[in-house]
Amino acid sequence: MDPVNPWLDPSEVRHLAEQLLRPVAPARLSAADPGFDSSFVGFMTSDAQPAAPPQPEAPAPAPLVGKIVGPTAAPAQSPEPPPAAPSRTRFLERIQIFRDWLAKHFRATDIFILDREGKVIFDESGHGRLHFMARNLALASRGSGNIHVKIGPASILEVVPCETPYGRIVLGAIVPESLPANHVQTITEVLIQTASPA
Repeated sequence: MDPVNPWLDPSEVRHLAEQLLRPVAPARLSAADPGFDSSFVGFMTSDAQPAAPPQPEAPAPAPLVGKIVGPTAAPAQSPEPPPAAPSRTRFLERIQIFRDWLAKHFRATDIFILDREGKVIFDESGHGRLHFMARNLALASRGSGNIHVKIGPASILEVVPCETPYGRIVLGAIVPESLPANHVQTITEVLIQTASPA
């Protein structure tokens, strides 16, 4: 019996320590579940519909004193929406090429890009809470370089803020392990080239 800690059983403590030191195979999470389940309060379900704003009431028509007869004009056709600007289309194509390159070379998934206000430019993740987290981390850092946060057993959220000709943008991606500084520098350079006007 230990005179200092009589309530501890040395063999049980040793057994617990050995269990903690055994290697455990990492759990494999899908890209759609970066460490949270449906009991997480912050989940936003896809079946939740935002409340529609109330429709303004139409003013009551004024009473007519006399009947006015005039030529009836054909209702004007609503203008066709303009096709997507070629520069916007080319930008989205460049972002898609960047996304494919990032996934191939760095095994990145759930890639998203936010603008300086936190609005989504490109998103394949659909995880609003990751956008919120990335935006807050980028605002808090204000320096160059990346920030990474472990969000699951084999999932790390890499946040790479970067200055472009259009202002600061934030790249977020889930990777299996944190990226070294030289890889982050390469990603930043390629992202700046991708976001620059052609």
